[in-house]
Amino acid sequence: MFATPSFADDDAPVSRVGKYSSYEQASIDAASRSANAPVDPSPEGKIIERVEIVRLEVFEKRDPLPKFTRPLNVFHATSKRYVVAREILLKVGDRYRAVVADETARNLRGLSQLSLVVVTALRGSSPDKVKLLVITKDVWSLRLNWNLQYGAGGLQSLDIEPSERNLAGTQQTGSVRFSYLPESYLFGAGYRVPRLDGRRLELSADANVILNSHSGAPEGATSAVSVRRPLYSTRTDWGYNVGFSGRSEVLRRYVDAQVSTYDAKATEEKDNIPFVYRAKRFTALAGAVRSFGWANKFDIAFGAEMNLRQYRTDDLSAFSPTAVDEFMRKNIPVSDNRVGPYVELRAYTTNFTRVLDVESLGLQEDFRLGYNGVARVYPVARAFGSSRDLLGTYLGAQYTFALGQGLMRVTGETTNEFTGNGISDGAVSGSVRVVSPRLGIGRVIFDGAVLYRYANYLNRNVQLGGSGRLRGFPTNFFVGNDFVAGNLEYRSRPIDIWSVQFAGAAFWDVGDAFNTWSAFSLKQSLGTGVRILFPQFDRIVFRVDVGFPLAIGGALPAGVSPVAAFVSFGQAFTSDVIGGTAVGVVSPTGGYLGQ
Repeated sequence: MFATPSFADDDAPVSRVGKYSSYEQASIDAASRSANAPVDPSPEGKIIERVEIVRLEVFEKRDPLPKFTRPLNVFHATSKRYVVAREILLKVGDRYRAVVADETARNLRGLSQLSLVVVTALRGSSPDKVKLLVITKDVWSLRLNWNLQYGAGGLQSLDIEPSERNLAGTQQTGSVRFSYLPESYLFGAGYRVPRLDGRRLELSADANVILNSHSGAPEGATSAVSVRRPLYSTRTDWGYNVGFSGRSEVLRRYVDAQVSTYDAKATEEKDNIPFVYRAKRFTALAGAVRSFGWANKFDIAFGAEMNLRQYRTDDLSAFSPTAVDEFMRKNIPVSDNRVGPYVELRAYTTNFTRVLDVESLGLQEDFRLGYNGVARVYPVARAFGSSRDLLGTYLGAQYTFALGQGLMRVTGETTNEFTGNGISDGAVSGSVRVVSPRLGIGRVIFDGAVLYRYANYLNRNVQLGGSGRLRGFPTNFFVGNDFVAGNLEYRSRPIDIWSVQFAGAAFWDVGDAFNTWSAFSLKQSLGTGVRILFPQFDRIVFRVDVGFPLAIGGALPAGVSPVAAFVSFGQAFTSDVIGGTAVGVVSPTGGYLGQ
C-alpha cells in the first residue's frame, strides 16, 4: 500500500472534475444503495474509516441480453480484490483528499483490464468520517483481441491476439499473436506481469516470427524484454528501466493494400521500383529517474542506450541505376549505429482535468493541465562503437488550458543533432488541439500539426492517407520529409443502449506530405462515421469512417476512389504528448520510465 508522505498543502495539485456519465452515475447509485450510505457532498479532510471496493462483473443486469450473457461470467476471471486495493493511494486512517482519490482513479484507468473506474466518498458513521468507494468494472479477460484496417483496396491489416489478460484475477497477461499484411504473416507470443513478486516492478516479454505470405519462408523476427519500476504515483521518488528489443523484417509501403512502386523523376520511363527494403534494429536501454515535487514536478533522468539500425534493399540491378539512386536517396533510411549516455530534465504539473467523450465514450478520461517541458542531451561517440560522433539535443514545450469541460493544448518540439560539419538532422514541429466544451449535441475537436525537417541525414519520412489524418485517400498515399495536417471533427454525445455506447461523427480533413515546401499542395476530404464502445470489452472505441476525397481545382489523383470506408479501433487522431510519453524518462529513441 502506498504510504502518504508529508507534503505541504500549498504544493498540492488541482483536479478539475465534471459530471459523471449516466452509465457511471448508475454504478455509483447502485453501490451507494448497497452500502446503505449516500455520497458525501463535502468529504475533504474527513477521516477514512473504511474502504469499499466494488468489483463489477463483465456482464450485469443492465447489460445487453442479461439472461443469456450473465452465465458467461464463469468463463472470466474478475480482478482480485487485492489487485485493486494495491493501486489505492489512500488507506484507512488517512484524511480524504480528492486529489489523491483522483490519482487513484487515473492509475486504475491505466490498467487495460478495467473499463469503468470511479473513486469517491460515501458518508461515514459520524460527520467527520467517510467511506472510500472504489468501483471498477472488468472487461472480458479471455478474449480474441483484434484490430483491422479495411479500405477501398481491400484488407490492409489484421491483428488477432487471443489472450487471457487477467490470469486467476491477477492482471497478468499471456497471449499469442497473429498479424496479417498483404505480403506477410506474423506469429508470436507474449507475457506481462504488472507486479513482479508483488512489488511495483513490471516485467514484459514477447517474441514473434514473420513469414512471407507467398512462399511461407521466414523473412524476419522480433523480440523484446523489459523490467521497469515506473513513477507509479506523483509522489514517487525513483523509477528505473532495463530492457532490449530487436527487429529484423522486410518493410513495405502499402497503398490501398498493394505494395506501392516508385517512379523516378530523373528518368522518362515508368520505373515501378517496389517500395520494399530490409531493416534490422536493436535497442538496449538502462536508465533511471529521480523525481521531485508534487503539484509542480521536476525530474532528472539519466542512462545509457545502444541503438543499432541497418537498412538495405534487395537486388535492384534490373532497374535504371539513375532511378535506383533517386529511390535510395529519397526513401530508404540511412543505416546508423549509436551508443552513448543521455541526460534529460523534465518540468511539468500534476494538475488534471477529467472529461467525457474525447478519446472514449461514456467513461471518465484524464488530461494533464498546465506546462510540460523537456530538455534532453545525448552524446554519441565512435569510441563507444557508434557510426558517427554527434551531440543530440531535444527541446519540447507544451501547455494545456481547460476550456470548461473541454481543453486546448499547444505543443512545440525541436531536435538537432550536431556533427563536425554542422547539423546532420534537424526538425521542428508544432501542434494545436482544441476540444470544445461538452455541448448538448456533443463536441467539436480541431487538431492541427506541422513538421519541418531542415536537415535529414537519416532520411526519415512521413506517410499520410487512410484511416487517420487524411481519411478517404488510400492508406499511405502521400509520403514526404515534411507534413501539414488539420482535422476538424464533430462527435455526438453517446447514446446508452443497454450500457453499450453509440455515437456519430462528421469530419473535414486537410493535409499533405511532401519533400519541399514548393511541392506543398493541400489535400482535403469530408466524411462521416460511427463510434461504438462496449465497456464489457474495452475502453477503446470501435470506429467506422467513410471518407470522400475532394477534387480541388481538377480531377482526383490517379488511383484515388471517390469514396473509401475504413474500419479500425481508436479515434483517428489523438492528443500529442511531448517526448513520447506522458511522464518520465524518454531516451533518444523513445525508451521511457514514466506512468
